[in-house]
Amino acid sequence: MKKAIIALEQFKTRIEGLSVRGNQQLVWLWCCLGVLVASCSQSNTNNATAQTATLALLKWTSVPTATPTPTPRLRRTPTFNPATLIALTLVPTPLPLSVNMPSCQETPVGSLLCLGSLHNPLGEPISQLVVRVYLVDEAGNALAVREVTTARSYLLPNESTPYGAQFDQMPSAYRGAVAEIACASRNTQTLPHLTVESLHSTFTEGRYVLSGEVRNHGEQAVDHLSLVATLYDELGQVTGFRHLRLPPEQILPPKQRLPFQLSVIPHLEGTHNVVAAAEGKLP
Repeated sequence: MKKAIIALEQFKTRIEGLSVRGNQQLVWLWCCLGVLVASCSQSNTNNATAQTATLALLKWTSVPTATPTPTPRLRRTPTFNPATLIALTLVPTPLPLSVNMPSCQETPVGSLLCLGSLHNPLGEPISQLVVRVYLVDEAGNALAVREVTTARSYLLPNESTPYGAQFDQMPSAYRGAVAEIACASRNTQTLPHLTVESLHSTFTEGRYVLSGEVRNHGEQAVDHLSLVATLYDELGQVTGFRHLRLPPEQILPPKQRLPFQLSVIPHLEGTHNVVAAAEGKLP
């Protein structure tokens, strides 16, 4: 702008020193000078405006450093799933038998008692029954194991027998117990036909007192007699049992009855019914 004004003053001085031929030519020169000055002024104004807009744009588009937002995390609570533990620990058995998962309870002396039952759904007798009981942690890993024989030495079709496994102590990571059949065979020997009849039970002084008769339906005498009394809750879980072996010299003649009485202490709560069975050997 300043340069344009200086040039105008110099040009004006020269004009004054020259002789102007006519007024029209002078007016034309002044118009040209006005356009030139206006053009210079507009050019400088546009440049200033452009600089201001550019600086403001840089200021507006600057992005401050953002504070990182924490990623949400889902807190999961592990649960005990008996079906998962069974899949991890159980293996197929030669016979399609049904073993009930045990219920365990800590005893007053600090040991752990686990009770369950094994059922024979087959149409033939089975014997040599052994159950393997595991104590497992939350992931199904075995912490301790016991192999125990069942209370009854053989089972006729649709009969059941209790089993019990006692562990010296309860592991700190213990979350439950599972069981599998370690051994079971088809019975090939002739078995006596014994039944328990007239069974009565009363609860007194923390125990169940049972009385009844063992009947021999066969044509041969039976020795090595034994009785198994089992306590069950409403869901069919064993709450206690007792295996009573009679003296070896005790013989039950054919078609005869033998009265008995025994008591059973429940180890778990909720006893709902009592079942008794008899077995023996043929000479």
